Amino acid sequence: MSERDSWTTPDGWSTPAGWGGPAEPSSPALGAPADLDGSGQPAPAFGPPPPTHGPWGARPVELKPGVVPLRPLGLGEVLDGAVGVIRRYPRPALGLSAVVAVVTTLLNVLLLVTAFQPLLAFDPSSFDDGDTAALEGALGGAFAGGALSIVLTLLAGAVLTGAITAVVGKAVLGAPLSFGEVWSQVRPFLLKLVGVAVLVLVLVYGVFLLGVAVAVGLFALGGAILGFVAIPVVLVSAALAVYLYIRFALAPCVLVLERTSIRTSLRRSGVLVKGDWWRVLGILLLTFVIGTFVSQIVQLPFAVLGAGSPGGLIDPDAGALGTRELVASAIGGGLASTIIAPFTAGVRALLYVDRRMRAEGLDVALAAAAATPRP
Repeated sequence: MSERDSWTTPDGWSTPAGWGGPAEPSSPALGAPADLDGSGQPAPAFGPPPPTHGPWGARPVELKPGVVPLRPLGLGEVLDGAVGVIRRYPRPALGLSAVVAVVTTLLNVLLLVTAFQPLLAFDPSSFDDGDTAALEGALGGAFAGGALSIVLTLLAGAVLTGAITAVVGKAVLGAPLSFGEVWSQVRPFLLKLVGVAVLVLVLVYGVFLLGVAVAVGLFALGGAILGFVAIPVVLVSAALAVYLYIRFALAPCVLVLERTSIRTSLRRSGVLVKGDWWRVLGILLLTFVIGTFVSQIVQLPFAVLGAGSPGGLIDPDAGALGTRELVASAIGGGLASTIIAPFTAGVRALLYVDRRMRAEGLDVALAAAAATPRP
């Protein structure tokens, strides 16, 4: 049996309640009818399912118990479904996003102020003595602080993606969901989600930095002659880094909904993305552009506040102004993340659903699960 065949009906989507536990041959997930009541008709859980076909010549009626129709999704349906997840489940989606954003913002503010303070307080007159050690130390601290802030943001994003994935797992079936239920489902996988994020970060950035190091070495050894070889090396390493990032983009969703290990989630993500890599890249890139645009609009008032105004609302002292700019920027970024992060995470989770419906016929199993009685 091939790898794809062995995942035709994985554990994570076998039942509508928890998406866990193996699917039995007679279970609704494999297309068998639901339990019958006295009338001999299937007992509906979410209301009677609509007919799949209308009169002769009419278009089939789509089954849509949740935020998306149970069939392979188009681009607009993925984006609209991500918004629908937030609208239909505002407490678990925005609530978890707000918790993650507040924690991340507080840590980022502390980290950025601490790491960037030496650079903000640097006195340019020290260059008169020819001493550059202070500037090098300030730049090094600022670089380290910025890098740690980026890593912290990526880790928080991985945890939030796992949480929103749990919400999407219920949203596609239109099942009710509370904040506590999402937390109880995601909590056992927090360390694994962080592990996936760290591993992907190491692989992606490791490949790119290795290419840059090789290019710098070639340029140092051969000058301009080998410099022509160094440029393609950097481009190839960057392309490989992007390829790996997209290949492993669905790993957090696999981890939460299929309840697998870190290694299996990475392998499964590669299997699902294979054959549709460019489409996944395009949708994630478009989502990034949309998220960045909306995020900049949300952060604009905080940027204006941090930069001061002619009315003197903020002390024009250079050090205080720089510190306040960082703090205002971090707060604005936290607020923007609360709004944008659930959307981007929802798009990724719905991409996972779409890929499984296209590659593994998951829409049939979900349609049967939507018609089975809820426990």
